[in-house]
Amino acid sequence: MIETPFNYTGSKFKLLEQILPEFDYTKPYFVDLFTGGGSVYTNVVDKYEKIITNDVIKDLIGIHKCLSDGDDIITETKSICPGKGNPEGFAILRSNYNDNPTPAGLWALMLSSTNNMMRFNQKFKYNQTYGDRGWNANTDKKVELFTNHIRQYKDKIKYISKPFSEVSISSDNIMFYCDPPYKNSEAGYNAYWKNEDEDKLYDYLKNIDRCGSSFMISGVIKHNNVESVLLSKLISDGYRYKELEFNYNKVSRVGKKETTEVIIMNY
Repeated sequence: MIETPFNYTGSKFKLLEQILPEFDYTKPYFVDLFTGGGSVYTNVVDKYEKIITNDVIKDLIGIHKCLSDGDDIITETKSICPGKGNPEGFAILRSNYNDNPTPAGLWALMLSSTNNMMRFNQKFKYNQTYGDRGWNANTDKKVELFTNHIRQYKDKIKYISKPFSEVSISSDNIMFYCDPPYKNSEAGYNAYWKNEDEDKLYDYLKNIDRCGSSFMISGVIKHNNVESVLLSKLISDGYRYKELEFNYNKVSRVGKKETTEVIIMNY
């Protein structure tokens, strides 16, 4: 498995061995509707004729695209990353990014933030705290492995940044993978995800089904006794589902939690 060169809250990297065998590989086209850290599309890029990667966070998609194109973003990110022992530099970088956002600026912030995780407020301003960290030798290793892999397939990947509902369902030849934010989880990127978005996504998935394309949606159906209405509704509609095995208490910082993650498929 290829790991992408930045941490991302909600990354499916540790679940790929359970998720990828369940994909529909009979379709020629693949859409990663909520790309995030990109672990999924990165590890199926050789399995489909064309790949579309989408995320509403424009600069996040920008990082992926720039890394597939060349090394300029690597050089720029290294040059602006404040690194350890430099909270003042981090504060300046965050302020500059919120005034003038760029892919390199976002990546430098992610590398320097608490737990390497990004977070936005409801005005879509970056507000994660300083983590006393930065670019290091492990980053170099991840970048090299990722770029050596992904650049082999750059001509078959299209990078877009749209609200998911604006991504076209154009044929019956597409495999859609959806890993959206959820109202019942605590990730920092959930600030802009509203109840109406879950309703829109439900309708979007039903349209995929009517069109004859395939979808898989993954997510936490129950977290700390709070249930995902969207996932529960899809299961009650009769779609096939499977529970995933992962102990979230090993990574939780706020005590023991009851968490159930599932994948739901229309094929």
